[in-house]
Amino acid sequence: MHITLRQLEVFAEVHKSGSTTQASQMLALSQSAVSAALTDLEGQLGVQLFDRVGKRLVVNEHGRLLYPRALALLERPWRSSSCFAAITGRSESTPAAPSATILCRRLLPAIVMTSRICRSS
Repeated sequence: MHITLRQLEVFAEVHKSGSTTQASQMLALSQSAVSAALTDLEGQLGVQLFDRVGKRLVVNEHGRLLYPRALALLERPWRSSSCFAAITGRSESTPAAPSATILCRRLLPAIVMTSRICRSS
């Protein structure tokens, strides 16, 4: 099982918005990239996370169970591998570090905002 933070981020955004189109706009990804990430995640997990109702995606029981866990992992990306290792019973030999993309998306805006506040004071 190789679940990525990108897949979880896509899942969380689709969960919030209810559509891959809106999620793609929020994540600055193409709609096809969002759909592919969601399909890959569902394939990795072996379950569907949403019921397809027309053009809408309605979160199902599997999606409701995953959502709080996905948010927790996205808040602490460096714990992801060890969390999945614990769930699957596999050992994780090396600690995972947050990717540069995640660090930039999560930390850079806060750093810039803090810098602006400090300069204006």
